[in-house]
Amino acid sequence: MSKKRVLLLEPDVLLGDTYRSALQKSGFVVDWAKTAEGAIRLADKRTPHVAVVELQIAQHNGVEFLYEFKSYAEWIAVPVVIHTSVSAVEIAAVSSLPSGLNIVDVLHKSHTSLDELCSVVKKQASLHEPL
Repeated sequence: MSKKRVLLLEPDVLLGDTYRSALQKSGFVVDWAKTAEGAIRLADKRTPHVAVVELQIAQHNGVEFLYEFKSYAEWIAVPVVIHTSVSAVEIAAVSSLPSGLNIVDVLHKSHTSLDELCSVVKKQASLHEPL
């Protein structure tokens, strides 16, 4: 059985490297992008089983990225884990986003350990097989 793929959209180099390493140690192949455009290019090469998205990214915000990402038929079913440092008020706004974006969990970085992040991703990856 091939390894599950995670698309990681994280603009911070130190955090991105930390998350990628933790997810790889948990058995995932991780495609890491620092920009929305980069994430779309990576997903186009290999459809992910799960996407982990920071909402605060340059040029686009994470919500704009999600609308673009979900506009492609082959990525509609990909579960999205929001892993962000935005405020609780902004996170509450995410819960009002359409269900078609397939946001399965919203994690605040300062309250989420690497083990918790990996556990959430592992659970979602086991439930999804890309087209």
